[in-house]
Amino acid sequence: MLHSKLGRVMNLVYHHSVFFALMGTTLRIRSFKDTIRLDKLSRTYLLYSLFTSTFMFLNIYFMVPRVLLEGYMKYNIVLQINFFVMIFRRLMSVLCCYLTIWLKRRKIIQLYKNTLIYWKRFRNIMDAIVNKQDLKDLQISLARTMIQEIMVLYATFMFSALVQYQLLSVVNKRSLLALSIRLIHFLHFLAVKMGFYGLLILLNHQFMVIHLALNSLHRNKRRAKKRKALRSIATMHLETLQLARSIFGIYNVINTAVFIDMFLATINILYHAVQISNETIKSDGWGVVCGNGLILFNILGTLMFMEMLDKVVTSCNNTGQTIRQFSDLPSVNKTLQRELDIFTMELKRNHLVIKICGLVELDKPFCLTFIASILSNVIILMQFDLKGQQQPNHPQNLTHLISNQSHV
Repeated sequence: MLHSKLGRVMNLVYHHSVFFALMGTTLRIRSFKDTIRLDKLSRTYLLYSLFTSTFMFLNIYFMVPRVLLEGYMKYNIVLQINFFVMIFRRLMSVLCCYLTIWLKRRKIIQLYKNTLIYWKRFRNIMDAIVNKQDLKDLQISLARTMIQEIMVLYATFMFSALVQYQLLSVVNKRSLLALSIRLIHFLHFLAVKMGFYGLLILLNHQFMVIHLALNSLHRNKRRAKKRKALRSIATMHLETLQLARSIFGIYNVINTAVFIDMFLATINILYHAVQISNETIKSDGWGVVCGNGLILFNILGTLMFMEMLDKVVTSCNNTGQTIRQFSDLPSVNKTLQRELDIFTMELKRNHLVIKICGLVELDKPFCLTFIASILSNVIILMQFDLKGQQQPNHPQNLTHLISNQSHV
């Protein structure tokens, strides 16, 4: 049973995914009865998904105005390359998202069914074993974390919209259309990232419930019920692990697109900040404030995302540390000890490992490498600015140089 706060927040995440057709099918959520049912795949939602995916793919064409000819990118080849890379990554992100949804729709719907069966099966364990106050505190804490992530995502969107509007050299219908399309794609990325973060919240909830169940079982003095309860907890942990692997397996391509988007977007934001600080891009005081806000919330959102990812992996793989507390019991009967040994062996053989495309493992070293790679790439791009300043090839500089030579 989810707390009402966590349920409302996850309902908000669900509606974001439905709006951008990121769901395999719709769900029937009845908060007053605390039930979730799987709707049949309707033609209406299929047509809506087809329209949304086609719209998101075709409107990329309108993201390219005449900024390369008359905007602030006119004399900066690095900014022009970054702009085309941004267009390409949006194209690839849209393809990755909607091709995954369309090609794996049956697997995704089956995943929904398995998740609902799993939830109904182990709901009794949470009600019977876990302390209700501990469970309530956990769910309120996760709801607060999800709300913070949503606020950070929308703050990033707001500052990005303000900065992009201020960077428009000419405000007309074509430039405003291009800006609107870019903001729509930003909202699409926001919904994808929010959905991924919501999945991490739910997985972290289930693994933390297992820890709470083990702690409650350790404090329980009734030996007769410990063996059955421990077996149920072990089964719950194994099925939660299998569920997590299924989720990351099905959405592997989308997760990869999310990390590539975060990587390139952060580089682009930081490089624009360098250009504004060098006064290569003209900006007023409000532009600097909005730019600093964009940098702050973008980095904060990335760090929160990495932290939640690490929490999921840690809460799963550190279950063995919680089991060790059973060793301090004064006396453990043979049947309970046998269940403990079996559970311990299962934990040693099954670890949660999240990889991008089966190659790069998502862990703490990856997070540090991710941030370091962003900074190093920004430094590399700054070298082009230094070379450009040493070799003045700007048309205005050439004009001044010719006029000075004529006076001499």
